[in-house]
Amino acid sequence: MSENLVGWTSGSNQRGTIDIVWSCVFVVFLSTWTTLHSNVPPVKQGPLWRLRNKILLMGVGLVAPEYVATIAFTELRTALTVRSHMKDLGYKEWALTQSFFVAMGGYMADVNGTYKPISAEQFINWQRSGSIRVMRATESVLSRPKVNSVESDSMELTSAPRLLKAPRLSSCESAVEFPWVSREDIAQRGKADVFLKGIACAQIGWLLVQYAARRAQSLPTCSLEALTLAYVVCALFSYAAWWKKPYDLESPTIVTVSPEHEISFLLKDAPLTIPMNDDPDLPLLHDVLWTYVVPCTAAVLSFSTLHFLAWYDHFGTLAEQWIWRSTSILFVWFHLVFLGFAAHMEKNMGVSPTAAGIAMIGNCAEMKAVWYIFHSLRVLIFRDKNATLNRMDSILLSKCHPEYTPNGPLIIFFVGHTFCYFLGRFFVLIEAFASLRRAPVGLYENVDWTGFIMHVH
Repeated sequence: MSENLVGWTSGSNQRGTIDIVWSCVFVVFLSTWTTLHSNVPPVKQGPLWRLRNKILLMGVGLVAPEYVATIAFTELRTALTVRSHMKDLGYKEWALTQSFFVAMGGYMADVNGTYKPISAEQFINWQRSGSIRVMRATESVLSRPKVNSVESDSMELTSAPRLLKAPRLSSCESAVEFPWVSREDIAQRGKADVFLKGIACAQIGWLLVQYAARRAQSLPTCSLEALTLAYVVCALFSYAAWWKKPYDLESPTIVTVSPEHEISFLLKDAPLTIPMNDDPDLPLLHDVLWTYVVPCTAAVLSFSTLHFLAWYDHFGTLAEQWIWRSTSILFVWFHLVFLGFAAHMEKNMGVSPTAAGIAMIGNCAEMKAVWYIFHSLRVLIFRDKNATLNRMDSILLSKCHPEYTPNGPLIIFFVGHTFCYFLGRFFVLIEAFASLRRAPVGLYENVDWTGFIMHVH
């Protein structure tokens, strides 16, 4: 028996097309936006830079939410590593929030007016080498740095960063003293954003309950709702990983360092902010199975398998339905392949299977593929006679770091899978909305909530 199909439906006594679209888009946007816990921005950048950076991260979260979840658990792994090392150094009271503060670039060095963040790897290694020393909570009054403003014509600050004027050290033997930053101080600097997170959690909860209720009463659902659930579950994994990370902290603790000190030279080429996928090369002093491997695997597989919820949903054509089904299978296959590739990275390439490592290998593989095409065309057409093209050839090849670049067959496999994956992602995003052009009339029926009330006769 054929289903009764309708087009655009306005909501009056029942939910309409715009209600479904708005609720799904709103939940995806809100959950993704509130999930993103950015690192400390460069000191001399204003609100527009921070907004642009957040929007770029938002774009990544919409296209590949499972990658954001992997970044979140990579940062959790970094924070746990910092905490383990700090406890090993004798700081028994060091907490996970303080470790996140370090990992996100909360400590910055001021060298002649240039502010460079101290990465987690530098923070631990320089303590062990004696280049820096973190003061104890009760060691001196300087452990409570006063708030000053940074005078610079080019600076655009919404809030003044915390400054500690440490002694200018001229000897490489002297340790730069970093102030103790308490959890309370970190909480005051970050944006709690409890209101937005409360709305997001309420919307997520309502979406889950409504979807489960419709399935329980055999009411039709649509692919957009299934896709929204996939995003929401992935966002919940990111929430869990970043639970202790300060939200949108913009005021770092800045320590003045002499230009002659050794860490000033080591920070010369350092970036102005810590990358979100930073992966410190530090010995692991804790078990990563339940804090990194298992949750990362669960996050990526949950996102891909939840697309199967729309397996029997209505689509505009039979071809669209089977493309959706094929794409759902592709997503699971893609993530299983990458989990296997992560094991290959650690065993045969000596690269840590983190978000940063996978991203680096992916970039190098894509760059090597571009180089193969460019090099072949250059040799066939110009036969090494064009000096400019020869230089471009060398530049492209130099971007392929040997330790991160897989061999020929793996490049084709890696790039091919990545291309098919993103092709599938864009299809799913478009089809989720396109399938609403003709939908079963039952899709717009409301849930009979009284049906879940036990009646006593």
